[in-house]
Amino acid sequence: MLATRREIPSDLRNRTRVVALCVLGIAVNALLFGPSLQVTLQGRNDFMNIYSGTHLAFTDGMYDVPSNLRVMQDAAGWQNVNRLFNRPPFYALLMWPLGRLPFLTASHLWEILVLATIVLFCLLWPGDRKTTALVCCWSLPLFHVFANGQDVAILLVLIALATRAMRKGRDTTAGLLFSLCSIKFHLLLLLPLLILGQRRWRFLGGMATGGAVLAILSFPPGGWDWPVKYLRLLLNPIGNPWPDRMPSVQGISSSLPYSGLWTTAGITAVVLLTWWAVRKGGFEYGLAAVLVGGILVAPHVFLSDCAMAVPALLITMPLAAGPWRRNFHYFLLSPVCYIWALIGPAWLTGVALILYLVSIAIGESVRQRIGSVDNVCLAKP
Repeated sequence: MLATRREIPSDLRNRTRVVALCVLGIAVNALLFGPSLQVTLQGRNDFMNIYSGTHLAFTDGMYDVPSNLRVMQDAAGWQNVNRLFNRPPFYALLMWPLGRLPFLTASHLWEILVLATIVLFCLLWPGDRKTTALVCCWSLPLFHVFANGQDVAILLVLIALATRAMRKGRDTTAGLLFSLCSIKFHLLLLLPLLILGQRRWRFLGGMATGGAVLAILSFPPGGWDWPVKYLRLLLNPIGNPWPDRMPSVQGISSSLPYSGLWTTAGITAVVLLTWWAVRKGGFEYGLAAVLVGGILVAPHVFLSDCAMAVPALLITMPLAAGPWRRNFHYFLLSPVCYIWALIGPAWLTGVALILYLVSIAIGESVRQRIGSVDNVCLAKP
């Protein structure tokens, strides 16, 4: 006899509902990508810059354009000037084993590792795991992290571990973990605001110590002059070909007259809003503002990088008071908010993120309403 609805435990029904919604979210995101997912299977994505970096470690060509293109041609039979190795040298050292494999094998293994990292984030984030899983499965930027072979998911795991450490009063450990986020440091340019605004000196000490160790580890694979070569590559316009496709202040202002002035004004506004939010709440609330503001001011940011907003949304969603705030969070969690960064115009996604940062900065006084954000904004699993 078939079991009736009443005979099925409520926790099992809830779990089944969550799994079904997670599968639906993944299916919707996959449908949005469509045939372009073939690029993922072929390895024609951002994994190539990691792979070429491992091959050019311990040589003079790690940040040399012709050397990178030569590795691409030899390893995969194609070249793309937008797939240059653009990470600190220590990262090539950490990824060294992948570079010893044939390119396509390494690419497939990397995609498996990206998926495992996303799952690890869901397990490590110190909040409700069902909610975290739903948010991740419906996140178009996070799906793009997988499809484009990106490494933003590594940052999410580090942020989850650092958040756990901060909740236990281990500021130095959290700083050490954040130092590893220097693999994409341009997404955390506003982190100093959190450190200064909340006087997190032990956090700063841990981050400085970790950064010093990583800098030292970078000299063997990168050479004694790696900082100069790295800076030269970062300043090369070849690494930032489509500013109008960026969901950031620069992307919003790129097509406007006097775009430089608009960019400066916009970045200034984002910095002030982030500072305001940092001064209002605890570490987690300030971190949410720093992560969103970091996307908006980054000089190089695309759809995958918007996944940095996932922890921010998980932090602020429980604090959303009123129907319009909750509905706005649902919009920010949905693919609708980010599809413009995929198909254009990307500035619409940038505007949505600015409005989100404004909502963080000018929301109710967090300290007065709930006392300490760090004690309540992340529900324990």
